[in-house]
Amino acid sequence: MASSSINSVLHNIKPLLDNIDDLANIDPELVKKEKYNEGLKIVKLESKLVRTFLLCARRWSLDGWKDARLEAFLSSLQDAVLYHAQAFCVLTEDGISFSDHLDQAILDFRAKFSSFDIEISTMYCSLRAFVVPSNLSALIDEVLVEFVDSLLENLVDVVSPIEAYDRGLHKIKFEALQEKLKFLKDFVLFATWQGVESSLLKDPTAGLQAVAVQAADLSYSCWFDRLFDKKECNEMHSMISELLQDIKHLHSQFHESCIQGLRSSKLSGSLQTLNLEKDMCIVGDFADSLTGILWEVLNRNTSFVVAKQDQMQMLYDGLRFLRTILKRQQEKFSGLHQKMMDLVGAAVNEAGILILSLSANETGGGLPKDVDLGFSDLLQKIKLIRLVTSTLKSPGTNGLGLIKFLLKNLMELAELDFLAHSKDKIWTVQKDFVFLGSVFEKIAEQHNKHEKLKAFWSHVIEVANKVMFVINSFDLSPLSFDSILEELLLIKTEALEIDETYGSEAQKVVKTSNYVSSQGIIPVLNNGAVGFKDETERIINQVRHGSEKLDIVSIVGMPGLGKTTLAQRVYRDPSIIRDFHIRAWCNVSQVYCMKDLLLELLRGINPDVSKKYCDMDEQDLAHKLLNSLQRYRYFIVLDDIWDIDACNILKRSFPDDKKGSRVLITSRQYEVASQVEPDREPHRLRQFTDDESWDLLQKMLFPTEPYPPELCTIGKQIAENCGGLPLTVVIVAGILATIEQDGWKQFAERMSARNVSLTEQSMNMLELSYRHVPDYLKPCLLYAGAFPQGQEIPIQRLLRLWIAEGFVKEVEQKKVEEVAEDYMMDLIGRSLIIVSKQRSFGGVKTCRVHDLVREFCATKAKEENFFQLLHGYEGLFTFSESFNTRRLCIYSKQEHFEKSRLFCPQIRCLMFFSHGDGYPRKYSDSLFIFQICKLLRVLDLGQVFLGENFPTEIEVLVELRYLAIRGMMQSIPSSIANLSNLETFILDVYLGDVMLPETIWNMTNLRHLCISGSSGDISLAKDVHENFSILYNLSTFSNLLLFIDPSMEKILRKFPNIRRLKCELSEPEDPVPDCSRIVKMNFLSQLESLSLSLYFTEQRAIQFHFPVNLKKLTLSDFSWSMISVIEELSNLEVLKLLDDRADQGDIWDASEEEEIPEEEVGEDFHGEGADEEIRWDITEEVEFPKLRILKLSRLNIVRWTGSGDHFPRLQKLILEQCWKLKEIPSCLGSNSPLEMIEIRWCPPSVVSLAEEVKEGQEEMGYEDLQILISAKAE
Repeated sequence: MASSSINSVLHNIKPLLDNIDDLANIDPELVKKEKYNEGLKIVKLESKLVRTFLLCARRWSLDGWKDARLEAFLSSLQDAVLYHAQAFCVLTEDGISFSDHLDQAILDFRAKFSSFDIEISTMYCSLRAFVVPSNLSALIDEVLVEFVDSLLENLVDVVSPIEAYDRGLHKIKFEALQEKLKFLKDFVLFATWQGVESSLLKDPTAGLQAVAVQAADLSYSCWFDRLFDKKECNEMHSMISELLQDIKHLHSQFHESCIQGLRSSKLSGSLQTLNLEKDMCIVGDFADSLTGILWEVLNRNTSFVVAKQDQMQMLYDGLRFLRTILKRQQEKFSGLHQKMMDLVGAAVNEAGILILSLSANETGGGLPKDVDLGFSDLLQKIKLIRLVTSTLKSPGTNGLGLIKFLLKNLMELAELDFLAHSKDKIWTVQKDFVFLGSVFEKIAEQHNKHEKLKAFWSHVIEVANKVMFVINSFDLSPLSFDSILEELLLIKTEALEIDETYGSEAQKVVKTSNYVSSQGIIPVLNNGAVGFKDETERIINQVRHGSEKLDIVSIVGMPGLGKTTLAQRVYRDPSIIRDFHIRAWCNVSQVYCMKDLLLELLRGINPDVSKKYCDMDEQDLAHKLLNSLQRYRYFIVLDDIWDIDACNILKRSFPDDKKGSRVLITSRQYEVASQVEPDREPHRLRQFTDDESWDLLQKMLFPTEPYPPELCTIGKQIAENCGGLPLTVVIVAGILATIEQDGWKQFAERMSARNVSLTEQSMNMLELSYRHVPDYLKPCLLYAGAFPQGQEIPIQRLLRLWIAEGFVKEVEQKKVEEVAEDYMMDLIGRSLIIVSKQRSFGGVKTCRVHDLVREFCATKAKEENFFQLLHGYEGLFTFSESFNTRRLCIYSKQEHFEKSRLFCPQIRCLMFFSHGDGYPRKYSDSLFIFQICKLLRVLDLGQVFLGENFPTEIEVLVELRYLAIRGMMQSIPSSIANLSNLETFILDVYLGDVMLPETIWNMTNLRHLCISGSSGDISLAKDVHENFSILYNLSTFSNLLLFIDPSMEKILRKFPNIRRLKCELSEPEDPVPDCSRIVKMNFLSQLESLSLSLYFTEQRAIQFHFPVNLKKLTLSDFSWSMISVIEELSNLEVLKLLDDRADQGDIWDASEEEEIPEEEVGEDFHGEGADEEIRWDITEEVEFPKLRILKLSRLNIVRWTGSGDHFPRLQKLILEQCWKLKEIPSCLGSNSPLEMIEIRWCPPSVVSLAEEVKEGQEEMGYEDLQILISAKAE
């Protein structure tokens, strides 16, 4: 009677849950709002908690459990479920005011379901008393499994909401509870499937039932009683801890029973048939649970684990592999021969025996002899399964690739001991294919030109596929190879004849040269200035003109055709910059996260976007973007769109204010582009003409000198062979730059012999280009492929990573950074890396790699075991090759990284790129990295939030050369000095200053110390003692907090070779009376770039002595009295003046500034006289002889005048938020190469001033000056 009533209620709870899910489809944007989103989550969670109770009550009512309150409770609950299911269903109907009724429906539900709290808690107590071992069955049934599965869901669901109320109830406790309970369920199901006797399963099954009921009661109580006081809270913590201890005790009791059960299955000698989907789930779940237990064993670091670390890691990888093919890649498993499927089940069984034996052996001593002997056998079985599974997907009919793939598998097969009976024949087959592979390599370029070679090529591939079939069918007896060996004997005879006839022709080697013609020239965006002029004008015309409504323009074409380059040309065109108030660029790519895309667009609109945006959810970011674009005419580029969903979601944040705004998208797929704007035909980008290809090739090879006439004929032939694909032209130019010119003809002949698609041709050219790259440069190139697709890569970051990895050789008389820059220029010269942005005073700031180049690098890196890329939860879950991995690059959410349980003690480099979190601020429990990966040289966790405390566990990573971390740390522990090899230390901090320890002076190998988000305070070391080491290697320090006191100069003298320094000056907390206010930096003879903020200094004159070799100076919150000091810096190339303070006088005269006595500087000097005009009058004698870039931002200056040629080499002037500016020197650029005046957020009057300068230049015959208005103030 009770069970039928329970079933009736359970039947009606399902539509209640379905209706809650359906609400999200009615108005997704409304439901995403926090109050509705959280409300519906809680409704769903509480419904599932009640469902779990009902499943629990149903299971034991079948065994005789009774409670007098149950029937009345079920009747009331049935009414409530039906009522609320209907209430939520009504909200999905048309004509209902969704937002008005949803709030009330949620409140009514929660009030009603909370009223059942006491009854359910009381009945749980009754169930706990009933469920004791003497009352329990040894059999597991579907009713029990359904209850446990529902409970496991609850344990996951309650973690985050409960943490919000009680942070002490840490998720780790719930996760541990869930994991232990899951293991018991998975083991009992697996053992039952294996046919283990019920008597051996009695204790584990009884334990599962008892623990499950207690856990269900606790999860229910933790949620519905979560607002308890501190005393009750502590009691709840104790109850959970006690339950975990009970489970641990049960595990120790049950381990022997579990092991005995698994052994009995193994000793029976029969392999359980594994072919149904249900079977795969059972075995896969048990393999998953075993992985969790093995993880715990590995982290104990016992003597046994240490002694067998390599085998343990291979077992961990193997178990993860078996879990993957059973749970995530079932198509691979289904393709296996039945005997191999059964071997999978047997391997999981043996893994269970071994892992449970290890888990029970907490002391870490030796294992039982039979278990220890079975270890090696198990590893070989897993290796065979992996090998056979890999043959299910061969690399196609590409001859060389197939032969290499086959050879690798044959070598691994021959190493397996239990195939000893076939080992000799496997070795013979392998030896024959080694010879055939060598012949293939010789004739690869010619095999399509001769019928005999074509037939030979096809015959070898046919036999190779026969060998693959033998491996895949698991028929590895000696007889299986006899017919193959006979066929190979005939083929070898033919191969010898072919090698003698055609092999010599292929031996001709193109002579290479170390000379790279484009080295030293920086081809910004390479082919950006060549070809597609008509296409560019057409797209610009569509963007600038037409309807006032929001319009979308699409460019479609194959990869490598130049879609992104064309879009960049349009994006940067002066007419586009002038006509649109706002521009923003976003690279979407095939794998994207909407939150990341929204953040990228917001940063494009405002580069100084606050980090608080990173904490917003997707809905709030979309709303913020909408608000940022409203009322403005904007131009958005969405590059590399792969599906319509991404574009449709983003379009909701693009307002149509009838201002002529435009969105430009690029895509490889015509279907996607046509769906984005059905009324407009996508623009199909054509291929390069032969003339355009020839023009680009000339400019790539000889950018600053005439193309040699004697090479014109062969050059045109090569350009024509590029098939009109700009990327191929660029790659070919990079190859030709490394080949002696007398070898170009042979290269052209090889190109014309290929008959492949354009994309395949590009990949072939990349392979050829890669062969021409010197060995010492290859790892540098592959490293660039580790960064996310479409991302601009900061050059300094990349160079520092190269140096940390040891890729950069030492060169006499050169700094290692200079050698690394030479490497970069070499790769740029080979057209393998593209310059995105240049530094303001020379060199490259950011770079990128083309998508096809990145794809090539990622593939090549995996082939050569250089690094592995893991994408998202799926990539982390299925990764099972840690033993051979030396570098890992992970793109995922932070929480997925935490749960990954990667065991990679051998890795030397770990880089994490947040994908889907923006910059998360939820604490990450990633300490396992520091405990396991002790050989790391590079650790980049700059996008993982590590909390408020610096992880002291890092101090054991003594091999570190590069460390980047993020959090809210207020201090760095003195133990950081244990990292004596550290060269680069990057710290991203949210709030406040970071206290650096005195031991920082002991880190003599430190080259770059970079703190962002706050300042590095070394006031602990302000009494700098003479016995502290001098940091001779320190080249970069940002952001350093310096106090104007006697310690400042002592600190600065501790890094005499500093090249880049960013610092904040501040008044000391305890000022020294009559302390000198002279800031001396002139002894820093290597300093090239200085950024100085004076925001925290008092309004009293400070005397500065800058080094004369400065090339770049940025001043923030400065006083105009400093200008006379700046005028002395004759080597200055870049000057940025930001946020001025008004001086006592309203005029700055550079020739007279030094005559103002310090005693005359009064309290009004910094702006009390706000009504007076601030003027910058430059007299004829003043000159900035090397200045190329001048930026004036957020200044109060009104008049800027001059009467001479003060800036003879000025190329670019930036005026930003200069609201009061009424005059600039009319002679500006009269005798200088002024190329651009960029105006950002300034009133129209400033634009008029710039136009007057342009008119003056035109009168003198100079017509090259551009005026770019990147944002207008209305």
